[in-house]
Amino acid sequence: MALYRRAALGATRISQTVVSPRDAACFRVAAGQIFRISSLEGSQVGDLNLWQADNLFERFYSGKTRALHGTHITTGQRMWSSFPYLRPMATIIHDSLNWYGIDRFGGSVHDVIGTRCDPYTNALLSGGQYHQCCHSNLTRALAAETGMSLSQAEPHVHDVLNVFMCTGFTRDTGQYFMKASPVRPGDYLEFFAEVDLLGALSACPGGDCSAKHSSDAAKCHPLLIEVFAPIEGRLNGWAPPELNSYDQSHSGGNS
Repeated sequence: MALYRRAALGATRISQTVVSPRDAACFRVAAGQIFRISSLEGSQVGDLNLWQADNLFERFYSGKTRALHGTHITTGQRMWSSFPYLRPMATIIHDSLNWYGIDRFGGSVHDVIGTRCDPYTNALLSGGQYHQCCHSNLTRALAAETGMSLSQAEPHVHDVLNVFMCTGFTRDTGQYFMKASPVRPGDYLEFFAEVDLLGALSACPGGDCSAKHSSDAAKCHPLLIEVFAPIEGRLNGWAPPELNSYDQSHSGGNS
């Protein structure tokens, strides 16, 4: 963490992207740079996807991140990539909602247990056709960024880090619940990029997710993504993490 804090000190902002309500946007971060997701105008949660910038098959693995760190992640914990790569993609270096902890209902923020609101589940449960779900937003943003068609981009959209979202499991039935996020304008979550990243963030159509996900009735707000470059020399001696060292040749896997 000392290295990350040193990298962040005096870093220069090199890009910023405003994610409109009920929409998504892509951003790129080089290894060793810092990115920050901030609340701008009101209580709003976001769904974050990460890919290795040159290989979309290496992507954020929420299940393994949950197994290594817990149901919710915060400062000092990492977003890990999928098999066979399994290495840190990004490390949280500042969480302005770290004070929230775990509430009396078992709720906390920044979860890796939910998936993402999607049109398929919405159609299954309600019979409705809704097109601003985070899954749909992320698909459109990735297609626009890469030039892929929507059908090509969709399989790369994956389970998310639910940024600012307040969730947990009910104590009596063990079911996933959402409650109003404590996020306020000015709150932010900041990451150190361990590898070259392509990211996509959706400003959830559920707003603060106090009521429901897929809704045009919820009050929604924009989110801000900023990318910062450390002062030259601040990362001397640091290198991006290597690919996982497991030898697939002994298990019948691809070498």
